[in-house]
Amino acid sequence: MRRHREILNPIKMTDEMKTKFFTKYVGIRKEQEKENRPTRPELVRKIESQFYNSHKNCSKEDLDEVWSFVWELVLRNEGLAIFILDFDGAKSDFFFPWLIQVASSPSAALEMSYGFGYDIAGNWREVNKDDPIYFFVANDPTFVYNRERQLNLADLVSSVRDIRHYGDRVKVVDLGAGRLAWARWHGFTLTPSTMSIYAFDKDPSIDPEKLFNRGAKKNEIRYYNMDLFSALESSICQESDLIILGGVASYFPMKIFEEKIVKKVYTLLKDNGTFFFDLQLDCPYYRRSVAIFSWPELQLVPAKESVSAEQVAIALLEQMRRRLWEAGMRFGVEYAPDTYNKSPTSIMVTLTKT
Repeated sequence: MRRHREILNPIKMTDEMKTKFFTKYVGIRKEQEKENRPTRPELVRKIESQFYNSHKNCSKEDLDEVWSFVWELVLRNEGLAIFILDFDGAKSDFFFPWLIQVASSPSAALEMSYGFGYDIAGNWREVNKDDPIYFFVANDPTFVYNRERQLNLADLVSSVRDIRHYGDRVKVVDLGAGRLAWARWHGFTLTPSTMSIYAFDKDPSIDPEKLFNRGAKKNEIRYYNMDLFSALESSICQESDLIILGGVASYFPMKIFEEKIVKKVYTLLKDNGTFFFDLQLDCPYYRRSVAIFSWPELQLVPAKESVSAEQVAIALLEQMRRRLWEAGMRFGVEYAPDTYNKSPTSIMVTLTKT
């Protein structure tokens, strides 16, 4: 899988997408649910017309296959319909296939953060800068944050490798690996002579050997098609230097995350081992994605009165850390809210076993 020629850079502030762009679609969706009605037929017809008229060079078979999936989404979600019309999504070669990937292959959908995806004909390629959806790819806060998270992970893995390598092989475990974006972008260098990576993901579409030059195994990367809790019970994860759980923690209530995941991770880490995860905050961007892109529901951390969502999240995490200390599980901690969006989407957390 070739790299993006000009990587979309999370360090450079992107063109701001106004908050009203996000709350607008959530409001439309809620109003539709309240009225218990399908999307207005004229909107569906307009999207269908734009889609077929903009892709006359594609086969009718390919168009019909894509439209049959998207039509059902649009029919029951007027917020999505308005988003498509606002951003010319029906005219894009990539946006409708991306909607399909959100449902069928989240790891492929996240590659859109780097400007890659399937087109209508099923070809995996780079998004053209003149494609109507390119602005969305470059500037949407959820994509911006994913790039920042992967950059931070690339730096973290490099630091752990440099600090902990004293002749022993460094062991990195990624429990929600997807397509290991942190290891493929941001200038990260694989060092199979000093580091082994154990990647877990349930997405059956991932072909590890196609992700890396020389393949995965020659780079000391092992992939396992295994769910999170099975991975935590696997002997594969024992004696880890670094365990990564990116974009997964917020699918669980805090109590379950603490009891079933963090406590187990503690037992799997070596002394001074590191655990990285992130919590998603209650912000317009995620509410939009859940409301119109069919994302699974998240346990989003809300703001409270005059206290920001990131402050609430840190307070909750400090309470968790205190309980763990009282149970004899001691972690040092660093917190980092994402810094390139107007409103932070997430808190990145690095725990170190002490």
